[in-house]
Amino acid sequence: MERQIVCFGIPRLAVALAQLDDPTLRTRPVAVAFAHTSRAMIHEVSPEAEDAGVVPGLQTNQARRRCPTLQLVPPNPSRVSQAHHALMPFITPIAPIWESYRPGHFYLDLTGTTRLFGATCDTTMRLERDVSARLGLQAVAGIGTNKLVAHMASSLLTPPQLCDVRAGSEQDFLSPLPVSTLPGLRGPGGITLQTRLADLNLQTIGDVSEISVEALETVCGRWGRQLYQWARGIDCLPVIAPEASLSLTHSYLFEPDTIDHDRLIGGLSCLLDSLCHDLRRQHRLCHRLELTLLYSDQLTIQRSSVLYTPTHWEVDMFPSAQTLFRRCFQRRVRIRSLIIRSNSFSPPPEQLSLFPAHNSDEPQDQPRPHRLALAMDHLHTRFGMKIIQWGRSRMAAHIDK
Repeated sequence: MERQIVCFGIPRLAVALAQLDDPTLRTRPVAVAFAHTSRAMIHEVSPEAEDAGVVPGLQTNQARRRCPTLQLVPPNPSRVSQAHHALMPFITPIAPIWESYRPGHFYLDLTGTTRLFGATCDTTMRLERDVSARLGLQAVAGIGTNKLVAHMASSLLTPPQLCDVRAGSEQDFLSPLPVSTLPGLRGPGGITLQTRLADLNLQTIGDVSEISVEALETVCGRWGRQLYQWARGIDCLPVIAPEASLSLTHSYLFEPDTIDHDRLIGGLSCLLDSLCHDLRRQHRLCHRLELTLLYSDQLTIQRSSVLYTPTHWEVDMFPSAQTLFRRCFQRRVRIRSLIIRSNSFSPPPEQLSLFPAHNSDEPQDQPRPHRLALAMDHLHTRFGMKIIQWGRSRMAAHIDK
C-alpha cells in the first residue's frame, strides 16, 4: 500500500492572525517584530513586505529603509498557540497519525483511509475548507508518498492551494527546484553544504541527482548519502504521533530582563529543580538536555547535549546544564527567559539487594544529596516548588518573592 502523507499548514501564521484581527492590514506590508527598539529582529513578513525586500532576520531600522510603509505588529505567542490548538479538532477525526513540526503546521498520515473518507486529495480539500470557514485562516497542503515530498509541495504554494505529487513522479517534481529549498539545508550547517554544492555548480536538485553517491560523500561527508536519497525523492522517516514524542519542558521568565550572572544561574537551578522533580515523579532518567535562551532583542539561541550518565538528580545534572548555559550565553544582552527541555528518557534500574545489611554499622543508603532531593520532593509536592530551593537558586527565589 502506497503511503499518503499530507503536509498541511497555515503559512506565515503570526501575520495571518494579525490580519485576521485587523482587516486593514490584509493588503499592506506587515512584519512581526517589536517596535520599541530599532534593532529588533523581524520574525515573519507578509507577501507584500517580502516583495519590498523585507525578509525575516532583518533589523527593523533596515526594514523601514527598504519599505517606509511597513507596519510592525508585536509577537503574540499566546495567540499563535491558541490558533495552533484550534486546528487540532479538525485534524484528529481524519488522521489516525499526525505530527506537529511547528505552530500551525502538521504532517498527516492518511495511508489506508481511502475507504473511510475518500481520496486523500478530496479529504485534504474538505479540511482546508472547514478551517477557512470556521477559523478564517487559509491553508496550503502538499500530498506525497513521504514527508519530504509533501513538505516541498506545500512550500511552493500560496493559500489556498493544494499540490498532489503522485507516486512515481517524485524525482521529476523535485528536479527543477533549487537545492536551497530542501528542508535539511536551511540551518547553519546547511549553509556550508549549499556553498560546497554551489562550488561544483550544482544549482538544482536535478543536478545533484546526477551525481553518484560516492562523489557526494567525498564532497559532503556524512550528508552525501542523505542528499543522494533526497534528490530522488526518497524519505523513509515516519510520521511520529504525539504520544511517541513526549517531552518535558520548563521555562523561567525574568522580570525585568537581566544580565546578572547570579540571577541567571538561579533561574537555571529553578528549572532543574522542576525538571528533576517531574523526572523522579514519572520514574524516568534523562538522556538529553536542551537549553534555549531568549534575549531581549528576540534573538533565540539553543544548544543541546547528551548526558554521559542518564540521571534524574539535580546534583548530577547541574554541571551539564552549566556547560550548556556557557555555550548559549555569548552576548552581552539582557536575557528574557530560559527554557529547558528533555525528550529522551529511560526507566531507572530497579535492582534490590539480595542480602541487605540490617545490622551493619554503615547503612547502605543513597548518597546524601539524593536523600536531600527526595526530602525536597515531599515538600514540593505538598507546598509547591517555591517553598524551598537549592542554595544556588537563592537570587532567583529572592526576586520572585
